[in-house]
Amino acid sequence: MIKIKNLEFEYYERDDDENLTDMINAIRGINFDAKKGDFIAVAGRNGSGKSTFAKILNCLISPIEGTVIIGGIDAINGTDDEIMKIRKKVGMVFQNPDNQIIGSVVSEDVAFGAENIGIPEKELWERVLDALDKSGLGTKLSDRRISELSGGEKQKTAIAGVLAMKPSCIVFDEATSMLDNESRFEILNCIKDLNKKLGITVIMITHNMDELLFADYIYIMNKGRIFMRGTKESIFSRKDELISAGLEVPVIVDIKDKLFDAGVLRDRSIYSVDALIARLKKEHPNKFFLDVKMERYNMSKKNVNPTNAVLFNHAGYSYGNNEVLRDISFDIGKGEYVAIIGRTGAGKSTLLQLIPALIKSKTEMVYVDGVDIMEKAADLKKVRSKIGYVFQFPEQQLFAKNVYEDVVFGPRNMGVTEVEAEKRAYEAIELVGLSDEVYDMPVSKLSGGEKRRVALAGVLAMQPEYLILDEPVSGLDPEGKKNMLDIIEALNKEAGITIIMVSHDPESVARYADRLIVLDDGQKISEGNPCEVFYDLYINKKIKSPVELPVAMQLLTGLRNEGLEVSCLNSNPEKAVEDIVTALI
Repeated sequence: MIKIKNLEFEYYERDDDENLTDMINAIRGINFDAKKGDFIAVAGRNGSGKSTFAKILNCLISPIEGTVIIGGIDAINGTDDEIMKIRKKVGMVFQNPDNQIIGSVVSEDVAFGAENIGIPEKELWERVLDALDKSGLGTKLSDRRISELSGGEKQKTAIAGVLAMKPSCIVFDEATSMLDNESRFEILNCIKDLNKKLGITVIMITHNMDELLFADYIYIMNKGRIFMRGTKESIFSRKDELISAGLEVPVIVDIKDKLFDAGVLRDRSIYSVDALIARLKKEHPNKFFLDVKMERYNMSKKNVNPTNAVLFNHAGYSYGNNEVLRDISFDIGKGEYVAIIGRTGAGKSTLLQLIPALIKSKTEMVYVDGVDIMEKAADLKKVRSKIGYVFQFPEQQLFAKNVYEDVVFGPRNMGVTEVEAEKRAYEAIELVGLSDEVYDMPVSKLSGGEKRRVALAGVLAMQPEYLILDEPVSGLDPEGKKNMLDIIEALNKEAGITIIMVSHDPESVARYADRLIVLDDGQKISEGNPCEVFYDLYINKKIKSPVELPVAMQLLTGLRNEGLEVSCLNSNPEKAVEDIVTALI
């Protein structure tokens, strides 16, 4: 299907006068083979060349050297008609759905690609309905305007649009990074079905190490080269090499290896929670008792104190006739680290935008430091000066010619002196872990992780009391993700900044947040200590699938369901291993 030899690609940077200023060697001597029906995952840290490689596969860019043969066609020297044939064969789903959505309505956008390759109308709409179903959108959203969709719903729309074209190969470039865990696994299982049942070749670019477990073969990229390649068994046995490339092993693999090293597991060839539960039960049948019941308890309650806090009091919001939020009540005290989770389209991003009154409605009842921001007399400028907001896509808030000018822009416009504005900018850039070498660097030359740090620095330079973060680690490699979360934690614990973070990542939420708020279908369904909340959602069947839990809790709840006496109120993998070993020896 795909055969690549000695692939090279360079980016050229030019100044305003078109003079060459820099050359970036993005791809260096790559050799790659994908047979029909293969499922290949490509992973690597931000800036390793993965997305560049993906674009070459779809003929969006052309390499400077090497051989690229796709479906028997020369992708470098082919005619325009041959290149078009390649693009029909190779569908592509990008990380940011806004980069590939064309239509104004969901069904219109899903139909666009198939319609433009000449699919007859009757078959076209059959394909659209089938693609909507396979992507997890369903027909309920088929007539919804794109502008009313959440980020995750837009991504599902983009995926459906490619599925409707029925390509023989699909390249997914971080296509699940915007989705909640349940939707992510729905898409991954859909991709697996397309691969196994229909023989579609899948090439999946990802930062999520758990997603590598779905692939038959794995390529690891580092600095534009193929750093490692092999099956999951061979790749994950080389943990130190993965870490040196800014990656990590999946959580379940790490837990499995620790259980093996502790002597309570005899089989290393296990790569799923269910398989690990079954194996432990098989090896230790006398430790699993039929009378072990799932624990039930009263969740700890938090006293509401609206003074010097963010307070939602029966708040709601609608886009036209679409009620996105309804009857939302909770408070956030100064200095708290609060995470908000929920399925794609639950209303999380909308809720965040209500806090600084970026959007307003007649049913909105939100207070910040005791100020009713719905009141006409409310001093919104004063309220907003206390709130820093980092959007889901950092490029949406980066606009200056270089990093320094972008970061200094906020404090300059707050009325502080130029000396103070400069001091704040330099301190903020240092605080987010960027070197002084980036000061004069154009924003366009930054990696995705660096853009997120610059966006955060620009907000921190304004010295907010509240920091709102919408999916701050989406699209980051494991090392970049940990660094970003550590920075956010330090801002909370050391600087006392109140953190309000939306996330789809249960591992990050359980590890860092003090309190968790869960939205579903526009309503708050749970609130409290993260582990308690996750467990409450599970035991009261408020979640559809265990994959919405942190991996350690998936394992512990599964083991307890099978009769092993372990506590389920634990999301820390190391502690989970200790508890399991204690229960089995």
